[in-house]
Amino acid sequence: MIAAGKFGADEVIAVIGKTEGNGGVNDFTRILADQAFRRVLLKHGTRSEAEIHNVPMVWSGGCDGVITPHATIFARNGKTGPAEKSRLVIGTALSAELLPEDIGRPAMVQKVADARQSRDEGCRDLRPKGRALRPDQDAASDHRFRCATRKTRHQTLACEVHDSMGVSNGTTALGIAVALGELSMPKAEQICKDLDLYSSVASCSSGVELTQAQIVLLGNKAGAGGRYRIGHSVMHDALDIDGIYDSIRDAGIELPERPRSEDLKGRGR
Repeated sequence: MIAAGKFGADEVIAVIGKTEGNGGVNDFTRILADQAFRRVLLKHGTRSEAEIHNVPMVWSGGCDGVITPHATIFARNGKTGPAEKSRLVIGTALSAELLPEDIGRPAMVQKVADARQSRDEGCRDLRPKGRALRPDQDAASDHRFRCATRKTRHQTLACEVHDSMGVSNGTTALGIAVALGELSMPKAEQICKDLDLYSSVASCSSGVELTQAQIVLLGNKAGAGGRYRIGHSVMHDALDIDGIYDSIRDAGIELPERPRSEDLKGRGR
């Protein structure tokens, strides 16, 4: 798409994708995808390697079954639209370094919340409750766990290596909830234990290749330009299709009370 002139490499501000790996702690396909996409931006653009390193690339492995590996590229240009129409805007942020001993603890919640609050200009003046946030953050490798617990560090850990992905996801979601005012700072014993604490807008993934939370914030802003709007809702379980249709309605698309896929009529693409 860059070669075809759809957008420039320097306009790419975030990537969210699904890779073909197993989705576990040892899933190396996230690393390969991350390296490949960053090399393309470096080759076709003018940004430095350090600048490209700060572009959030949120990868989720585990394409078993019918899921196809894919990537959604977010690019920003200077075009604007009518002031009376709200359209999709995107902001990004990176957290401070996440240490293995932070995972599952208030320190990680705070670092993620602080990163969200320093989001870039793309979403700086959105209303406090963003529409959707997609963070990608650290899950500790066995090597990093061992380093944390050696005599030179004297650290204890909140979880085992193979539990770190799920615990990292849950802790990050609480950081987003704190930043958006959905929750106050949870107590240590509540993190990933009290299931009444959650974010209604965060979707999280984690990988051992990361040492920071990479955050992509999506929202609607008057005058932003383009034809897209974003909406959100909560799926109460994996079969809650009504939750999906509620998010479509929230984006401004009218649907009947009992919608079917054909009622979309191609909208939402």
